[in-house]
Amino acid sequence: MGPPMPTDPVPANPGGRPMVFYSPHQDDETLWMGQVIARHALAGREVHVVLCSNGASSGARAMLNGSTSSSWWGGYHYPPREGYGELSLEDFAAARTRELVAACAQLGVPAGRVHLGRADAPATTTADLPGSVTTAWAADVLQSWAARFAAEWPSVGHYTTWWGDDHSDHAALGNALRTLNAQAPAFADARWLVKPAQRTAAGAGAYGLPSGEAAMIGQMARRAGWCYRAWQPDAGCYAIGYHSVSFTGPESGTPNYIVGA
Repeated sequence: MGPPMPTDPVPANPGGRPMVFYSPHQDDETLWMGQVIARHALAGREVHVVLCSNGASSGARAMLNGSTSSSWWGGYHYPPREGYGELSLEDFAAARTRELVAACAQLGVPAGRVHLGRADAPATTTADLPGSVTTAWAADVLQSWAARFAAEWPSVGHYTTWWGDDHSDHAALGNALRTLNAQAPAFADARWLVKPAQRTAAGAGAYGLPSGEAAMIGQMARRAGWCYRAWQPDAGCYAIGYHSVSFTGPESGTPNYIVGA
């Protein structure tokens, strides 16, 4: 008989006030929000991650289909030899979301609390989400989630990307939350996650981690990042995240930077 299974530090049945993280694309939740998500999950709060676009416009699709070179891969892919067919927009979007779901599990958020768009009318598939995020769509999504919890919780935590981000999808979510925060009590608890390179412009501070949990939170964020480098085409895993962007921050334990309401 082997040793007993270790106890999962993330509570299986969280009872704390919900925290909702709105991610523009598959990977933003890990790159800029991962430590914050893990911290709330460990604290026993009900954490939800909401994907707000299909992510299909990423240049990584051309890399995987062999038409452009990947600096991370170190050259071109040759799909026929590597055992997969050309990825359609739908296939690519679905594969990105598989990476997202796997990463969220490492951050303490099970698949049942990872969502596609609005709370009241979620997308059936990732491809059904819009290809980009407008401020109007972002506001619709945010308001649907506030309404989802309104009967039990007059205010829940809302986290998204900063309104001054240089990516329009990130800025749209940030601006929508900023406007709602100024107008509606349901959005009184609002926070914006900021890329490290933009922290000075945003006036953002490093998100503080409890000393007793900092090492575990850092490891959870690193493991979430590893989900974006899984390469197994016959299982639908194409390391899209690592083809797309650098995961140096989660790998090295760079703090998440945050601006509060």
